[in-house]
Amino acid sequence: MITKEQAIENVKKYISKKNREYIEVVSDRVNFEEQKYINYGKFEEQKKDIFTVTCKLEGYTDPILHFITVDAETGEILFTTTPHGYAEEWEE
Repeated sequence: MITKEQAIENVKKYISKKNREYIEVVSDRVNFEEQKYINYGKFEEQKKDIFTVTCKLEGYTDPILHFITVDAETGEILFTTTPHGYAEEWEE
């Protein structure tokens, strides 16, 4: 099991690797959920313990929130939820 701080570090590395330009990783808005049903990605239709890290993207009037989901057991990034779907779908 990883810590909240490790989840944030993994997200920062992932953001850098994907060349995303977030204005902030909101470290005080990290949620932990046990046995959460996963509805996207390689663990689709499974239950996992997860951290959800909130990131802000610059918007026209207000920041746009993206939520990066991290596997709490391995630290692997599972997916990024945006207002328009999953970011990984259009990055590939």
